[in-house]
Order: sequence, then structure tokens, then C-alpha cells
Amino acid sequence: MQVRDYMTAAPITIDAGADYQDAFSIMEEKGLHHLPVLDAGGNCAGLVARRDLQLAARCFQEAPVEIGEIMHQPVTTISPDADLGAAVERMMADHIGCLPVSDNGGGHLVGIITETDLLRALRDLLVERGG
Repeated sequence: MQVRDYMTAAPITIDAGADYQDAFSIMEEKGLHHLPVLDAGGNCAGLVARRDLQLAARCFQEAPVEIGEIMHQPVTTISPDADLGAAVERMMADHIGCLPVSDNGGGHLVGIITETDLLRALRDLLVERGG
């Protein structure tokens, strides 16, 4: 089982220069908990989680603040060819709920894998084994 088998391909993203309130709107509208942040070259520059935005809202209230100011960076990514077990290990070791998936060349975002995706993989494995 590889990351590519369970990742969400072409995930919804936001530009590093966007206002954090725009990220809130996107996440609410799409029901997301994580949003990859792209730099001007289209590479994954960071990651913002819903709780990051909630904290920013308390601190900055209505003031405009760029996502680049509150995103997590550097961001941990994984290859689509990686084994799912490696994704689980990395997420557990770093205490994170998702991993942006970047191509083998470096930073170009091709997907995202979340805890929910890993639960789907576990469900499929259990069904396959008859449990």
C-alpha cells in the first residue's frame, strides 16, 4: 500500500500571500482541517491547520495577516511512492495530522494524505483480512 493509493490528489491550496480570513472561508466551505500553502513557484511552502487560524483570529481579530505569517514551516512532505507505513510513522513522530505529498523532484505538491485517509486504508486492510 502506497501513499498514492490513499492520498487526495490535487488538493485545495492557498497562496502564502493570501489573508488568513480567506483560508478560514475555504476551510469552512470545503470542510477541511488542513490547507497546504503554496509559494510563488507552486511548491508547498507550509501548512496551515484550522486551529492555527482560530489562534490567529484571537490574536489578530480583523487585522489582515498573510497566511505566510502563521503557517507551519518547514513543512514535512512525503513522496507518493512511499509506503503507507512510512506516512504513519512520520505523522506519529512529528505529531501531525496530515502530510503534503510532493513529487520526487522536490516541492511540487501532488496531493495530501490525512489521518482520515489512513483510517480508510486501515478499514480496507481489515475488510481484506475478513475482520
